[in-house]
This record gives sequence, C-alpha cells and structure tokens, in this order.
Amino acid sequence: MLVGPRSPRSLLLSAATLSLPLLLVACGGGAPKGPIDGGAAMRHVEAMVKIGPRPFGSPELAKTADYIQAEVEKLGLKMERHELEHAKEKKTIRNLYTRIDGEDPVNGPILMFGAHYDTKLAAGHDDSSHNFPFVGAIDGGGAPALLIELARAIKAGTPKPKANVWFYWIDAEESVDWIWNDDRALLGSDAFCTMLSQTKVMPRVKAFVLLDLMGSKNIKFDKDAESNSSLIELFKKAGDRLGIADRVFPLPMSPVKDDHLNFRRFGVPTFLMIDFTFRVPAHLQQLRPNQQPQQRDGYEQWWHTPDDNLEAMDPVSLAIAGNLVMEALADLDAFVHKK
Repeated sequence: MLVGPRSPRSLLLSAATLSLPLLLVACGGGAPKGPIDGGAAMRHVEAMVKIGPRPFGSPELAKTADYIQAEVEKLGLKMERHELEHAKEKKTIRNLYTRIDGEDPVNGPILMFGAHYDTKLAAGHDDSSHNFPFVGAIDGGGAPALLIELARAIKAGTPKPKANVWFYWIDAEESVDWIWNDDRALLGSDAFCTMLSQTKVMPRVKAFVLLDLMGSKNIKFDKDAESNSSLIELFKKAGDRLGIADRVFPLPMSPVKDDHLNFRRFGVPTFLMIDFTFRVPAHLQQLRPNQQPQQRDGYEQWWHTPDDNLEAMDPVSLAIAGNLVMEALADLDAFVHKK
C-alpha cells in the first residue's frame, strides 16, 4: 500500500496529526466476544510463515495458494482460481476466490471481502539494505488468515446474509520495486477486476471490504480517505457496539493506495480496514531534512523489516479485527441491497 498521493510507502501526516496527544489503546481485557477465534487465525499465519518469504511469482507463494485452497475446501467451499501470466513481469498471477451463495446466486448483489497474500520482495535489489529475510507475518499473513476464519464463521452462522458473499485472496499487491511503483504494484487486483468486468460480474459487486496489515499488537484501525464515507460510518458504529470505539479511527483521515482502488475505479463502494499509521520505522519514512520521524509509544514499527514476524503479532488483535467485520456484517448486507 501507498499512503498519501506523493509519499511512497511512508507516513507523512500533517502537523495537526503529529501534535495530537498520545493515542495509546489499552490492550487489556482481551478480545470482544464474537465468532472469530484469533488463535485459529494465528495458526494459519504460522503455517504461511513456515513456508518462508512469499513474493509474487515465487514457488513459495504457489505453495501458500495451495495451503489456502486446502483450508477453504475443508469448510465445504469450492475454491476458484483466476490465473494468468502478467505480460510485462512474466510471472503467474494466482488470484483465489470462493463464494457463499445468497438468495440469488446468479443475479443477486455481491458483498466481497479481500486480502493480499503475497509478501514484499526483499531480495535481489541493488541496495543491499533492501535484501533480508522477510516472512510477512502481518503484511501478507494476518489478513488472508482472517479471510479463512471469516468464511468459516459466515458459512456456519445464522441468519445467513441475503447477499452473495465472496472471499478473494489477492496476489501481486506489493510493489515489485522496493520504492512504490504504480506500474508494478496492485497487479493481481487489477487483473481480477478486469476479469470481473469482462464477465459482467462487476456490476453485481456492491461493496468491497479490503483487510490489510492485520494482527499487530495494540491493534487500531486507520481512517482511509479513499474509502466510501457510508462504509466508514458503518464500521464506526460497529466498533461502538462492539465496545472498541477507541480502536476504530483514532486518528485523522489519511489516503491510502491499496487494492481497493482498483474496485473503486469500476464504481464499487470500498472500505479499507488497515493498521498502518505509526508502523513504519524511521529509516523507511523518507524524511526531509530536519523532519522528525513519526512514531508513538505502544505502536511497534515493523513494516517492511525483519521484525514483521510471529513475535510481532497478537491473536487477540486478529480476533478483534475479525469480530469487527462480523459485527458489521448485517449492516453490510443491508448496504449492498440498497445499491
């Protein structure tokens, strides 16, 4: 993802944001009640991390796709694959998706959840500081693990959503170049959206909810300026009901480039659920001379470093994120039927 229109993979917030008092969310009390088991999601992350680094086009990412498919099929769901070779990169894009049918599987509205499962390429760069073991536990592990558990909960839950619910595991989100390059990033969702448009499915997609960077200790959810305002309000109210209002949008709005923008390009209302602010270490913030690094006590800075590992994660955070989605589900179902 890219934060802000001119600050590649950095977090250059306004002076007003930086002057805010400390926003440290208490982690005590555990996760709010709900059907999502953070421990179960964490076990998926552990399995993916065990495979190793999983950048776009790698054999390890292909193994990860097989793992996700096997876990989804254990739920009694059919996994479908949208695979093609990217013309310029000469690598295979492996998009994965499954569906839980609603009242009208053929023509009815679609509520889609997505998460990228590739990890940042941290090898083969000219700058040796960009080459290191990167397992992407949070960035490429937490969110796709949650999708599996969300599929499990929605399939087993009652009442069922009236809408068709699709789950989409996204390949090739990360920029192939170390510094964000629009031409070499978000490639998987770009191809997938093109396919949905060509097959006349895209007009049925009435909301797309993207999960990214899920599972960090002391989790919070940032307010994305590129997300649909009605969906932002919907998730804010869900957080209030769940008793986690202090975690949902504690900071001013900031624009983020991520896979949801490819859906928005086709007119789909989108919502990005992400925990990125204050997670970027100082050496990756591309600071101007005399500019102070952005950091806050209580928010570990692991983004695109070897510190993005299992030790940086908390199963409670995964449960909080998953149960926030589940709390919002009925309102999301109503939203897509209005569109």
